[in-house]
Amino acid sequence: MDKFRRIIGILLIIIGVVIIGDVVYKKIITLNKQKEIVKLFENGFSEGTSTGESTESSESSESVNLDVVNGYKPIAMVEIPSINLSQALVEGISDDVLKYFLGHFPDSAAPGQVGNFAIAGHRVSDYTDAFINLYKVSAGDKIIVKTHDKKYTYVIEENYIVNPDQIEVLDATENATITLITCTVGAKQRVIVKGTLQSTEDL
Repeated sequence: MDKFRRIIGILLIIIGVVIIGDVVYKKIITLNKQKEIVKLFENGFSEGTSTGESTESSESSESVNLDVVNGYKPIAMVEIPSINLSQALVEGISDDVLKYFLGHFPDSAAPGQVGNFAIAGHRVSDYTDAFINLYKVSAGDKIIVKTHDKKYTYVIEENYIVNPDQIEVLDATENATITLITCTVGAKQRVIVKGTLQSTEDL
């Protein structure tokens, strides 16, 4: 009996190590993918992102082509200082995108544009937990969105919960607004954070 218990104990330890190792491996993959996009923004899109013209000269923002990086199209960096969030934002909300990044709803407004600039992200997953603390933000907190040439600062106005079928949160708006979406614990509902554009700065 003691031998049997020892074997079971060893098997449970091995299983635990495998599970922990798998999670750590997935987190490392996510971190590396994030770093690729972050580095691109830090370099000002100066490497491998031009349309063929030299970026060393005075090149307008229109001539910068945000090429797909390893299958993902980078849009911006999103920062929420109040919850120490800094994450890469890429185009799309497919499972593969949200596995590693924050995703931009393709039919929503672009950063800084008039309309509803909508972003989705996982609260908790094996790969990323980008929006794990999103529910903690309060009215007045800032959301900073940095593209390759602009810095947009939004001010949070609302933080509330809706059911998954309440898709009106994605409706277009007459002003430049932002909507952040993630799941509640258990994924039965959605956390919605809304804000309005406060300022725009050149980078």
